[in-house]
Amino acid sequence: MSLRPTLLWAQRKQVLHLKIELSDVSNPQIALTENKLTFSGQSHCHNYALDIHFFAPINVEESRYTVGARHIQFQIRKKEEGWWDACLKDKAKPAFLKVDWSLWKDEDEDVEPASMPIADDFNDFGDEPADDGPVDDEPPAEGADSDDDSEDADLEDLDPKETAEASEKMEPVALPETAVQA
Repeated sequence: MSLRPTLLWAQRKQVLHLKIELSDVSNPQIALTENKLTFSGQSHCHNYALDIHFFAPINVEESRYTVGARHIQFQIRKKEEGWWDACLKDKAKPAFLKVDWSLWKDEDEDVEPASMPIADDFNDFGDEPADDGPVDDEPPAEGADSDDDSEDADLEDLDPKETAEASEKMEPVALPETAVQA
């Protein structure tokens, strides 16, 4: 009997990203049709198999996959552009199917990076002007912390004899006995 590998998924309008999490796969057998993905292979002395039906048709000719050392990754081109309600035709979520959060984007996030506005000046946030602190060429303001140790020169080192004497003067404290009930 074959085990089922974990299948991660994420999508964009045009592409479905799938990742079979299985390391060191030997003898991978992969069949991709317009409506179905079939996989079988061996990993660490175990047989694995997967047979899924896609939510909608895909373009097999423009779809690609790679077999890596840690996983098998698919970039599957959708036949019709748009967001799918689910990865699989069967709406019930099987235990082996999980969201690939590293690739996940919501519909409203699927915007090309070149068209996204880039905010490089956050000083307009809030009513107060931004205080960027002193520039390296400026001396620190009076009373401000500095990184030099000139102030530390006035501090006296702790005398190890005084610390030992203080601990010898400490008196032991008697802890109250607690009654143990049987």
